[in-house]
Order: sequence, then C-alpha cells, then structure tokens
Amino acid sequence: DAEVGISEVPPTASERPFVRDGYYRGARSAVAFLLRCPECGDESRWFRSSDAQVILNPNRWGRLCGEQEDLRAALARHLSVPLRAILPLDWDHVWSETRREADGAWVACQGPGDAPAANFAGRLDQGIGAWTRVIAVSADVEGTSDVTEEYLSCCSAGGRADERLDEEMPRYRETVSAARADASGSATQAKTLNGHVLHRAGFGREEVTCILRQAVVDHGVVG
Repeated sequence: DAEVGISEVPPTASERPFVRDGYYRGARSAVAFLLRCPECGDESRWFRSSDAQVILNPNRWGRLCGEQEDLRAALARHLSVPLRAILPLDWDHVWSETRREADGAWVACQGPGDAPAANFAGRLDQGIGAWTRVIAVSADVEGTSDVTEEYLSCCSAGGRADERLDEEMPRYRETVSAARADASGSATQAKTLNGHVLHRAGFGREEVTCILRQAVVDHGVVG
C-alpha cells in the first residue's frame, strides 16, 4: 500500500456517520483510506459504507463487493427476484447468483463493471493466494449448497466457467487441493484455515451442503 501511496486515516466529521468497519485485505475498523499519488501529489479519499446515498453516489467511493451485493440483495427482495450469495472460503470476496427464467438454473450475476464471477477459478492465477471452496447461501434450503465443483468446471461440463479455461482446470484443482492441505493458511488469499479445517474433518461436498442446509433450517432468515 505504501508503494502506491495508500494509507489509513481517521474519518472526518462529515464522513464518520457513513463509514463502516469491515474486511478489506484483513479486518478493518471504521477508517478512511487516503490515496496520495506518488507522481503528482493529488489526494483522494474513500471508505466502506452501507449507506445507500454513499454507495449510489459515483463521486463518493463507498463500494466494494460486499456493499454492491448488499444493494443487489435489497433490490432482489423488493422485486421478488430469487438471489443467493456466493462466498469463496479463505478468499475475501462475495457475489450473487440468480435463477435463469428459461430453465431455473442458477447463473452468476455479472453486470457492467463486475469481476467475471463465472470465471472465478481464473483468479487463482492472480498470485495473491488461493481459495478452498465456494459455497452458495440462500433463504431457500435447496438453493444452499457447496458449489465448488461448478466453479471448477466449464459450461460444457455443467459448470460456470467459459470453455477457454478448460485446459487450466486441472491445474486450478491442484491449487485448491494444495491450499486445503496447508495447515498454515499461508496459501490462501485471506490467510485463514476454513478449508483446511473441513479438509481435516474429512468433509466433502455432501457433508458441507448438509451442514449449510441445516443451518438455514435452524436459524431461518433474518430481516
């Protein structure tokens, strides 16, 4: 961060009502980020926010994937559009899937400016660490499941990814398997051990899906 001129600073009085804590490259308190261009010295500020007037304002930087998905979920509820959250274990990211009207299949939401969610496996080549599983969480029990296999497969095999990634999939699978087996957590982007714990417990897709669905039954929907 220092190399590109990013530092953490306390929110100003006008920012403070809107700033939220959260996770961005690690757990963060309610801080603002200051970017000072090393070349010209210009400064800009941004912060994470759950407030719609910040998130929807293109002149105020309040959006990361979490805030974007909060908005998407709120709109989906308002419009009665089926939506589920997609969460990669041991990687700091979130996106959504919605049901395709033609056949009821779940498909990744990819609007203008979104990261290519369907090709999430390709992000294993970014050099910032691995993820270990991908889970889908829904208010619908049947929509909640371990969807790792879908994100490690191409469309022709019933997965999400473009066919151009087909030759890379065996290597991506090896990367994910190695990250699960790493007891230090250093192989993952978030430096956490969620996937490793499941690996040590011997839990596969069916067991993880069963646990997730029972959680939906036990805890229901909040809000």
